[in-house]
Amino acid sequence: MNMVKIVRNVCHQSVLDFIFETAARREAWHWKFPMGAAFDKKHAKLDIVEDGKIKDAFLAGLASSVLLQVWEASNRELFIPEIFYAGVAIKDKHRKDNVHVDDANRQDTIKIMGILNSDWDPNTMGGGFMHGGVIHKLNPTDFCIFDPRTPHAAEDIICDHKRFAMDFSVKKT
Repeated sequence: MNMVKIVRNVCHQSVLDFIFETAARREAWHWKFPMGAAFDKKHAKLDIVEDGKIKDAFLAGLASSVLLQVWEASNRELFIPEIFYAGVAIKDKHRKDNVHVDDANRQDTIKIMGILNSDWDPNTMGGGFMHGGVIHKLNPTDFCIFDPRTPHAAEDIICDHKRFAMDFSVKKT
């Protein structure tokens, strides 16, 4: 799968709002990514599930419920909803995203990403999803399913507002 599949209106916004509010209150945020980059090139990340191990049980339950809705909305065709990784990232206009690949040594994974902010407007705030040179605008409740080995990044954010996005690595079918 070299293209991006956008699944629109996956779940009720109140679920994403609750994940957003819960994640924002957590103290386990870190600045590891991108690996090897200078600190001013890194972004805040909260790991929920890492290498299949639950780091935050409550958020893992909420994330799993969203993932199942993405799976249903994509006709159960593209992935198996078993989470290898789930996390939330914060980005804003003060940090340009790096074009990168994920899971470079794994051919069995696929990634899924969606924006948590209920007030996010990709037309006035930026922060779309760039995959293989194409920018995809994501509204709240939309999720994109994509090949993590194709170069991708967040489109530049053009406001001071923090964009919260949740992403998953799962096994592809």
